[in-house]
Amino acid sequence: MKSGYMAELCKILVIDDEEINTLQLEHVLDDVGVICSCNKSEDAIALIEEFIPDILLLDLEMPNVSGFDILLEIQKRPHLVDLRVLVITSHNDPEIEQKALSLGAIDFISKPLNLTLCRMRVENHAKIRIQEKTIQRTKAALAAEKEHLRITLDSIADGVISTDEHACITYLNPVAQRLTGWSQTAARGRHIEEVMILRDASTKIPSINPLSVALKENRPVAMAINTQLISRQGMLHRVEDSAAPILDKDGNKRGAVMVFQDVSEVLAMSVQMTYLSHHDQLTALPNRVLLHDRLTQGIARASFNNTKVSLMLLDLDKFKYINDALGHHIGDEIIAHIGHSLDKFACNDITVARVGGDEFALVVPYEKDTFGLEPLISQVLDVIAKPFRLADEQHVLSASLGISVYPDDASSVEEMLRHADSAMYKAKQEGANSYYYFSNDLQVEMTKRLKVGNCLRNALDNNDLVVLYQPKYDLVTNDVIGAEGLVRLKDDTGEFISPLNFIEYAEESGLIYRLGEQVLEQSCVDAKKWLDAGYPKKVAVNISAKQFTGISLVDTVASILEKTKLPSRYLELEVTESALIDNFEQTIKQLQAIADMGVSLALDDFGTGYSSLSYLRLFPLDVLKIDQSFVRDMISDSQSLDIVTAIIDLANSLSLQIVAEGIETSQQRDKLQSLGCAIGQGYLLGKPMPFLEMMDVLTQAKNKGNICT
Repeated sequence: MKSGYMAELCKILVIDDEEINTLQLEHVLDDVGVICSCNKSEDAIALIEEFIPDILLLDLEMPNVSGFDILLEIQKRPHLVDLRVLVITSHNDPEIEQKALSLGAIDFISKPLNLTLCRMRVENHAKIRIQEKTIQRTKAALAAEKEHLRITLDSIADGVISTDEHACITYLNPVAQRLTGWSQTAARGRHIEEVMILRDASTKIPSINPLSVALKENRPVAMAINTQLISRQGMLHRVEDSAAPILDKDGNKRGAVMVFQDVSEVLAMSVQMTYLSHHDQLTALPNRVLLHDRLTQGIARASFNNTKVSLMLLDLDKFKYINDALGHHIGDEIIAHIGHSLDKFACNDITVARVGGDEFALVVPYEKDTFGLEPLISQVLDVIAKPFRLADEQHVLSASLGISVYPDDASSVEEMLRHADSAMYKAKQEGANSYYYFSNDLQVEMTKRLKVGNCLRNALDNNDLVVLYQPKYDLVTNDVIGAEGLVRLKDDTGEFISPLNFIEYAEESGLIYRLGEQVLEQSCVDAKKWLDAGYPKKVAVNISAKQFTGISLVDTVASILEKTKLPSRYLELEVTESALIDNFEQTIKQLQAIADMGVSLALDDFGTGYSSLSYLRLFPLDVLKIDQSFVRDMISDSQSLDIVTAIIDLANSLSLQIVAEGIETSQQRDKLQSLGCAIGQGYLLGKPMPFLEMMDVLTQAKNKGNICT
């Protein structure tokens, strides 16, 4: 465009029956807009509909269809309302002008045409039309943006309320309408304090609306913690968030906006999650986490008040057997019953908790006299011992209870937990339904056990276990027929630790599996050396009852035999009666698999356990070993002698080999021999000895001819 004042071109339509006029106008208006012309008035309306011009130059005096007729048709079409019509006429009659104006014309061009004046008039109208179109587009964009904002505000999950500078409501989105109970129409113009009623959820004291504060102080304001919104219908919602003033570009307040959300469900979920994280799901009692917190509080109060607090830790006796025999679902019901029974002791001062499994705890604050606990301890044990029915069966339980007292034996929560656990363990050793206070002696014992545990772990990690061998003799020929491998553990000073101490610790800590595997492998290695040296002797190795609870015992035995290249007939495994009874079906399968390898099986310490003959015939046993306690007393105690005699007769009737342990005198040896016991071991015959000494014994026996091959 030559003038350069318009950003876009208008569409200009010229309708005149005189072709000379249309040609002149097309020429003079060429750069004003996009020009289209028509000389047939009967085609005008169709062309207008097709071209949709911005400016129409219309001759009034045309045959067939006049300009007035065209103006009438245009008025009938609402979509042509923005069309700017300039009429061309040779008349100066005011009536004609009035009629044209009434039919929508906005300007006149006189004939004959003054092209300069005509161009100026059209240019001015083009400018106006372009400005109108720009305004229309701007309004449309603003309307679209406003609609987008409305949809956004209506769609978000938070409540939104806007007000004017006097805190009177101008807008509520649907969420705000739902939470306040006010419709947009009803709330508009009302003060925020009337529509949004807030109060403290705990004290019920009315709260100042943060939007009012935001307007007054001209700053964003967060909603008070623990705020409750009361809707128009009386519904309660816990809400939170903030309000802020609305400022124009000059910093003047134009209103305020409140954004808030309903956190009722979130708070309820938080409360539920907090409860679940601090309580046992089966019994609903406090769990270990909450117990730790209550103990911490109890110690703090006891320290401040110069009083005491005790931790009673109790464990159900032999619950594992009940659980295994009846199933875990019955076990869970029993635990739930015990939890409900113990919950009667819970009060403001006493906390009852389930620590885990079948362990429960009580935190009890009290005055100086420790003996004040005795009635409560008796009540707790009596409640547990009270018979109850479950699944049409009557159950009678007992518990072992350990007690730690602050500040008598512990100064922290961790110490109390450890000491109560140690005392409970001691109570279990005393027998069912027992209780035990932690003491200095128990502390010494616990420290000793810890030291034993460290020594055992180090020995296992470094393969430093010592295996000694006690020879077995034929009591008739005095021949060495084999040896029993006995594990020993040295402390830091090189002194031996009693097997009673470290074997027990190994079973409790789970180290028994590593211990058993290392002892078995070392024994097989040494037996293979004897065999290679010409001394084909069977080595006997003890297997703990715990090892039968695992599923890898059979694989371990097979792997070690293959690794050491020891023929299976030179290995004998000794098991106790308790090992046979625990996990009965699994034990039978494992023993049968081991026997099928060619490994012989011996029942150790026979007569000291269950001694059930029905069990005895079900297991693939080869040897019965008479416990040393009977051997020791049989000379002086007739009952012990009768037991030894019965065991020997039983073994002979079952075609089992019999071995007597703990032979310490010639009198014992002779008596056993006379009763028909062919094999024995004990200090009289030979003490446990290192591998090399055992090799010397075998060599000497062979040189004297006293070794069986």
